[in-house]
Parts: sequence; C-alpha cells; structure tokens
Amino acid sequence: MSATRSDLRTGRAAPDASVPESLDSPLPDRATDEPVLPAGGGYRPHIDGIRALAVILVILFHLGYTWMPGGFIGVDVFFVLSGYLITGLLLREVTEHGRIRLANFYARRIRRLLAASALAIVAVLVLSAWLLDAVDQHAVGLDGQSAAAYFANWHFVADGRDYFVAGDVPSPLIHFWSLAVEEQFYVVWPALFLVLWRLSTWRRGRRATGGLLVAIAVLLGISAVLSVVLVPSTSAYYGAHTRAYQLLAGAALAVIAVRLRPRIPDTRAVRAVSAVVALAAFAAVVWLATAIPDAETYPGAAALAVTAAAFVLLAALDLTPRGRTQRAIGSPVPAAVGRMSYSLYLWHWPVIVFAPVLARKYNLAAPTWRWTQVAAIVLAAGISYLIVERPVRFRLARRAPALAVVAAGLLVSAAVAVAASPPWAGSDFRSKVLAAAQDVPYTPGCPYTLQQWSQTSAEACVLRRGRGPTIALVGDSHAQQWQPAFEAIARRHDATLLRLTFRGCPVNRILVNFYDAQGIAHPGTRCYAWRAQAYPRLIARWHPDLVYLQTRSHGLGIQAGRFVSPGSARYLRLWSSGWLPSLRTLTAGHRQVVVGETSPTMPFKPPACLLSKGPSRVRECDVPLSRDRAVVPFNRVIQGLPRRVPGVTVVSATPFICPDGTCPAILGGMVVHRDDDHLTATFARHSAPQFEDMLRRAGVRLP
Repeated sequence: MSATRSDLRTGRAAPDASVPESLDSPLPDRATDEPVLPAGGGYRPHIDGIRALAVILVILFHLGYTWMPGGFIGVDVFFVLSGYLITGLLLREVTEHGRIRLANFYARRIRRLLAASALAIVAVLVLSAWLLDAVDQHAVGLDGQSAAAYFANWHFVADGRDYFVAGDVPSPLIHFWSLAVEEQFYVVWPALFLVLWRLSTWRRGRRATGGLLVAIAVLLGISAVLSVVLVPSTSAYYGAHTRAYQLLAGAALAVIAVRLRPRIPDTRAVRAVSAVVALAAFAAVVWLATAIPDAETYPGAAALAVTAAAFVLLAALDLTPRGRTQRAIGSPVPAAVGRMSYSLYLWHWPVIVFAPVLARKYNLAAPTWRWTQVAAIVLAAGISYLIVERPVRFRLARRAPALAVVAAGLLVSAAVAVAASPPWAGSDFRSKVLAAAQDVPYTPGCPYTLQQWSQTSAEACVLRRGRGPTIALVGDSHAQQWQPAFEAIARRHDATLLRLTFRGCPVNRILVNFYDAQGIAHPGTRCYAWRAQAYPRLIARWHPDLVYLQTRSHGLGIQAGRFVSPGSARYLRLWSSGWLPSLRTLTAGHRQVVVGETSPTMPFKPPACLLSKGPSRVRECDVPLSRDRAVVPFNRVIQGLPRRVPGVTVVSATPFICPDGTCPAILGGMVVHRDDDHLTATFARHSAPQFEDMLRRAGVRLP
C-alpha cells in the first residue's frame, strides 16, 4: 500500500477561538436535554488529541516502522470521529430549525477541505513533472483528476485490478481515497439523515430519536457485513459501501449522546470510570496498530475491533464530565498536532513518495532519512495550514453567500481536474505507448502478489487444460511475462499449462529483501517458505513434462546471517548455490527443466522515452545490448547450471529481444518493453514462434 490511509481533520473555528468540527462560531455549554452537539459547545481539545493519535499512527505506518504494521487504522478512527461530529451538527440543526441548510453545510465543507487539498494536488503535479518520467506523470495526472473530483477511492479500486504492474513509483495521491469516502458520505448523509429523522420523529416530537438510531443501526449493520464478506479485495478496502459503517458508528454515538450525556452525573466515581475506559480504549487503538500485521484482510473483522475501540474512546472522552484524562489527551502539544492533522495528512504521503525519488535522481545519501522526511512533512503541512487552510476557512470572503462558496468550490475542483488531465496531443502514438506500459498478461483469479499468495495454498494455477503434455511456468515476473507465448504454444500442442509465479520471489533458494512503497527492505520470509512448499507440490501433483524457469533476482539483497549486497563475491556465491536445491526439486523424475537467461535491463523505461521523444525519434530510445553489464556474471552462472544439475537446459531469448546487439524500443510495430525490464504481453505473444523454435534448437521435446 500501499497502497496510504486516513482522513484527517483539524478543529479551529475562528482566528481567536477553536470550536468543534465544522462550526463557525463557539457555542455555550448547555445543561439541558435539548439536542446540541454531542458534548456541548465550545472547543474540545481532547477531540484534537484523538486526531493527533490517528495522524501519528498513519504517518508512522507510512514511514515504514515495522513495529507499527497496522498504523493505517488511523483512518478508521477518523471515520468514526467525522461521523460523530457531522451528525452532531446535523442533529442540532434539525432540532432547532426543523431543516438542514444544505448550502451552508456544503459551504463549510468546501472551506474546510477544498483549498488545502487543491494546493496539495497541484504541488504533486508540479513535483511529478520535475521528478517522474512521462508514464508515471500520466498516471499521476489520472490520479489527480480523481482526487480533485473526490472519487479517488473508486479510481483506485479500478486500478487495483492491474496488480501485475511492478516497479512503478507509488501514487503520491493514493491517500485521497479516504477524503473521497468522506465526501461521498457528506453528499448522501445530510439528506438521508433528514429523511430518517423526520420519519422517526413524526408525531413524536423533535426529541424522539429512537427510530433514527434504529435506522442508523440497520444501515451500519449492512455496511459492516459487506466489509467482512468482501475481504480480501480492493473494493472492500477503498469502497464507500464497506467504510460507511465506521462513519455511521460515529453517527450512532452522536444520537446516543443527545440523550445520554445530559444524564451522566458529574461525580468523582463517574470521572474515574470514564478515565479507566478512555485509557483502555486508547491503549486498545495503539495495540491494534501494532498487532494487525498488514492490510491483506482489511477491513474485515479487524476493522470492527478498531471501530469499536474508537467508538468507546470517543464516548468515554466526550460524553462524560471533563477531567484529567481529557486534559491530558487534549494538552497543548497533541491538540496542536490535531489542529494541523488535515494538513499533515495531505502532505505526509507526497513527501514520503517523492523523497526517495529525489534521492535517486541526485544520488543523495540519507542516513537519517526518516527524520528528514518528518521535517519536510511538518514544514509543508505548517505552510499549508497557516497560509491556505486557516485563511480560507476563517477569513476569506466570510460574508459570501453559501451558494457562491459552493459554486466557487466546484469551479476550483473542475480547474484542478482539468490541470491534472494528461495531454493527449499525438493521441494515436501516445495511446499506443501508454497501452504498452500497461500491457501485462491476463491473470484473473490466479495468485501472483505477496498478498494474494498469502490467501491461498501454494497450488499452481491451471491456465489451460489439454490432452497433450503438461507445461509449468515457474518463477517471478520474468517468468510470467512469457505467459502469452506459452499460451500460444499450449494451444498449438493442446497442452495443459500451469503457472506458479510469485512477484519478486526468485527461483533460486535465497532469502531476499522485499521492498515496501517507501523503499524500506523487509526479509522475504514468506517467499522463502512458499517456494519450499510450492515447488515439491507442483512436481508431486502434476508431474509436468516441461518446467520453464526464469527469474531476475540478481539485484535483490540477500539475507544470510547479515545483509549481503549485490556486487560482492560472496553475493555471487550465495546466488549461485541457491539454484541447486530448487533445481534438484524440479528435476525430480528426470523431467525437462529449462532455465531462461535473464534478459538485459534497460537504463530507462522505453515507453517513457517514446512519449518524450515522439513518433519521429523512436530510434533514440533504442539501447545497445552492452549497456547492461551487471547481468553478465549471473548469466554465466545460469549457463553453467546444466553441468551441475542433470536434466537442466538453458536458453536465451535475448537474440530476438535485442537482435544484432541492439534492444529496440519498437520492433515489428510493437513496443517491446512495458518498463525497464519486462516485456509487453503483445510482444511476448507475437514472439511465440521464435520462443518455440528457441526451445527446439536447445533440444527441448515438444510433441
């Protein structure tokens, strides 16, 4: 995540007085049972303390601290908090006026959110133009469009299907998914709330909220069930339908608070109990952030626990008399962080994404890189908060009509979306190249990534069943890139085609590092265990006639007691010896095992080069084969494998990928590479006759 996860809100109301979320002026506390904001009026610093907790969890998670693997749950805390505060505001308005002034509601939302988010999107677009190649710029532009229009969550649900694409820069705008979920809630909830309120209070008076609470509970239950049954999927994680229950949990608490809070006595015993409950809930949120191992099965049941903890924390702090616990959680430092939490959220992820890109571009070394990132996050957020967020929210055109504010906000969103739109000049060539950058094998329902393999047994996928030989395609993405060629070969020979590929997991038995979105290394223990289970199972169950292996692991650091970096003599020895156990397993039964040499790596992404050069200068994107010298000693090891393990054959597709010593960007009218080291599916498919001829010339038997 990966793919990025929180919706953070601040809580200042006027240049000289802070008030609850979304209000324009402070309200006095009331001691009656009249519906008011759930905790009464006035600034509540402990609310900002809760915001601080959530934003810190998210930032620690995105900074890659391994002891905070579930820090993304900060988003859940904010969803509950937002539902609580917004519904409290709506309750106050309908009980006092019998209606909801939608124009005023949306004007406050626009002042609160839009200007700061628009600035962040524009800044990301500018940084992308400076630091990213043309392909990534195009992707960020599409992300910017969806972020500006607040449907980023559904945009990323659609993108989640293209999980095969590897090696690209993470989207610096993916964190806008949670803003989109909240905005979609804000669009629907006020009108729906008003309908439910009127139905529940008809003939019962404005204070009869029991029916309203039942209706909210029903909607909450439907969403919660969906959030569990749809896991694991990108729609479960990003979908408004599976996250609504968290906002509705806050809404339910706001309704409960209307009746409950005025009846809670201000006694020492009540304060003591509320303090214990609040501290326990606070500890539960922190513990869950450290105990949830990853987002693979999230939201699911784990999110129910997080939502419950956030619900209890908010209730214990904001429905009970204020005491030491509220003062501690709302003390000046956490309250200040909470007030800036929206800006911190907007800027933290772009800084984390662009920092390593900047370091690579200018060969910067950063021994204290995380602290540098934290400083940059605070600086960017502080500037945004002081120069944009607060002035727009509290000072700019304060007397402007609400409809005018709404219209201005829509125009700003439209302008940012237009500015983010990728250029379409020279559309035929550009469309062809962009399609090539996403041209991956079709892999529906077949595990490939770390997350997908963790949800299934280590069984090979059956891509085709035939009456002829059984062919198994085994390895990492460099094996999988040949899937279209093997599909054509399997059709020709009526073969059964199996696929057993795991992204980033090498064939040779070495423990390599996996890198997260921040470029932080984590030992690939799951890959190591999966390989030891999957390879013997493939042979025992399927008895394949031909196993084709390919991998590109020579650039991955090896963990062998200590970290061994590529380039050292020990690294080459470890990499070489790691082939033997895998090959001995796969050659059992004297079956044919073919190892493909590693294809050369391009010094840049050919599609990005083609976009920048244009159709008249495509030859400038061709690369001499000699440019990749790093792969040579590793291919020599592969070439020597037949002498070490009987039954192994080695082949090389490089002669028809890079004919005559040159690796062309376009060959036979087709873009050859989709990135710097993977072939397009189209090229692999059209290369099937050459690939089969290569196998035959190497002595591989195909009936």
